[in-house]
Amino acid sequence: LFIGVMLKRRVLLWLAVLITLWVSSNAQDGDKEEETTFDLLQVSNINRKTIGAKVFRGPDPTVPAYRFIRFDHIPPCKPEKLKKIIKLIRQNEGFILSATLRQDRQSRGTVLALEGPGISERQFEIISNGRANTLDLIYWVDGFQNVISLEDVDLADSQWKNLTVQITGENYNLYVGCDLIDSFILEEPFYEQLKAESSRLYVAKGSARENHFRGLFQNIQLIFDTSIEDVLRKKGCQRSQSTEVNTINESTEILHLSPAVTTEYVGEKPEKAEFCDRSCEELGSMFTELTGLRIVVNNLADNLQKVSEENQIMWELIGPNKTLKNQPVCWQDGRVFADNESWIVDSCTKCICQDSKIVCNQITCPAVSCADAAFVEGECCPVCSHSDDSEEGWSPWSDWTKCSVTCGSGTQMRGRSCDVTRSACTGPHIQTRMCSFKKCDHRIRQDGGWSHWSPWSSCSVTCGVGNITRIRLCNSPIPQMGGKNCVGNGRETEKCEKVPCPVNGQWGPWSPWSACTVTCGGGIHERSRLCNSPEPQYGGKPCVGHTKQHDMCNKKDCPIDGCLSNPCFPGAECNSYPDGSWSCGACPAGYLGNGTVCEDLDECIAVSDVCFKVNQVHRCVNTNPGFHCLPCPPRYKGSQPYGVGLEVAKTEKQVCEPENPCKDKTHSCHKSAECIYLGHFSDPMYKCECRTGYAGDGRICGEDSDLDGWPNNNLVCAANATYHCVK
Repeated sequence: LFIGVMLKRRVLLWLAVLITLWVSSNAQDGDKEEETTFDLLQVSNINRKTIGAKVFRGPDPTVPAYRFIRFDHIPPCKPEKLKKIIKLIRQNEGFILSATLRQDRQSRGTVLALEGPGISERQFEIISNGRANTLDLIYWVDGFQNVISLEDVDLADSQWKNLTVQITGENYNLYVGCDLIDSFILEEPFYEQLKAESSRLYVAKGSARENHFRGLFQNIQLIFDTSIEDVLRKKGCQRSQSTEVNTINESTEILHLSPAVTTEYVGEKPEKAEFCDRSCEELGSMFTELTGLRIVVNNLADNLQKVSEENQIMWELIGPNKTLKNQPVCWQDGRVFADNESWIVDSCTKCICQDSKIVCNQITCPAVSCADAAFVEGECCPVCSHSDDSEEGWSPWSDWTKCSVTCGSGTQMRGRSCDVTRSACTGPHIQTRMCSFKKCDHRIRQDGGWSHWSPWSSCSVTCGVGNITRIRLCNSPIPQMGGKNCVGNGRETEKCEKVPCPVNGQWGPWSPWSACTVTCGGGIHERSRLCNSPEPQYGGKPCVGHTKQHDMCNKKDCPIDGCLSNPCFPGAECNSYPDGSWSCGACPAGYLGNGTVCEDLDECIAVSDVCFKVNQVHRCVNTNPGFHCLPCPPRYKGSQPYGVGLEVAKTEKQVCEPENPCKDKTHSCHKSAECIYLGHFSDPMYKCECRTGYAGDGRICGEDSDLDGWPNNNLVCAANATYHCVK
């Protein structure tokens, strides 16, 4: 019998082991089939053909990086993929976002946003705010917006950053590289209310123009069913072996993880097949111990949950986490009251908790139907005495006391004394009546708060560079009862750029007059000019007038000799002889030939450096005859020579020197500021810095007696240049 029982147990044990291994194998196969990592650029169909998406080279050379310039053309995530993502977010109680990005300096932009169901509605979004140096998680619950910010993140510095955002359970953590930058404890599981129907998941697209992401994206993924340790380990991070580094205490600000390798992990790593080398008895013992351990852990978790719930309010009120968002509760006489909870302080006062403020009111007593109402100990309101009162033994009533309040409803009292030697004095010795004054003013002192910013105004110009403006009012709420006014500016101005303004054409200088067509008897010579100073651009008007001008020349009568037939080239000297023969002299300046036949000399080719070159491009214009140089290019200054012939071209060469506003004294710096030349190709070419003892934006400087970088008095600086211009 004993052997049969042992065999039966062994068979059952083998059967349990086989079932366990089969279930584990099926679970692993199911996990492999289920998608747990989503490449958001891929599931959104963002590629080289996407309108408004420019391709760049990022840290990972195997995949492209993208910069978006047309955010209205960014496609959302595929609907079928979005349904899977929302389902996994609920199952995993959150998600892990991994991204490689390079954000423009001091910019504010959306990294990831879930939009819908309405056109202008959003369920949540993650924004990198470079101006405040925070990573903001914004979500909406029951129509109310909640903002949670991780501080000192240093993302918007135009440097490539590999960030990992963990939003799972109550954790909201940010890792940059292998370092834990900041963390927060979430109070509301907003991910449980996310909806996929009629919703759209966007990368880089903000709710407004100023919230679009400015920078580069590469390898942005949503990861599920993976711990944050495994995600960081796949990125090449590992815990340091030093005990001091791994120790976490109250003073720990950043948890450092040492990178094992410098490459990033992409895709799934194949796992080596392993075989069990344990006996059935060992496996059975292990299963039994694990079952008992699970029961113990569950009991500990239940007890810990109860303790956490009982101490949640106290922890939020006095806990060391300074960034914790407290629930609206009230504290009085060592007791904690929830929002909208009421209680009785004494017999005549009732209090209620409203938005963490205690509001107390006096209990209103009903009217009494007798003239000699009296107070009963422990009761707030007077009551009538039904005993047969007698005036025997009582003194006259005293005058009524002053009303117990200065506003609203109160009470008055009067009293009388009893002569016990004469009578037992039946009846009350104190009477109370109601009194009322003007209505109480329940306003409280409150500081002013800014309203939302208005939409940006239209650009101040229709072409070129202008300004856009938005305003806000100090009316949310309005300061009252001596409250402080709002701090900051009620107006903001930013630069806006329109299409380039039209540039009208202007004539260049006239060329020298050409040689006269005859040497005597009246001829014609001409000169020309070009519409290139500047040329018409962006729809500007062309030059008004003619490109050529003609005039009479050599009007004197011709002598009767062999040269009357003008055998020589115009401008060449003709010599006649008594026998009627003639000879021609040299060709005029600017021409080459034998005097009879002359051709124009191209001074621009003969003297290649007669005019200033830009990028090895000639700026010399050859005329017939002569030449002239184009004006010096922008940011240069110099002469604009012209003339006829080689000698002039060799001696009158164009010299263009780079402009230096600091050296030429053409800058706009303040007299107490120093002009610093930044370079010929910098924009702007110079900057202004106030000298020691002064502060300001350089264009305007004021005295700074204490050398703290702020002026003694407020300065009227340029728009938005308030830094170092405020007292």
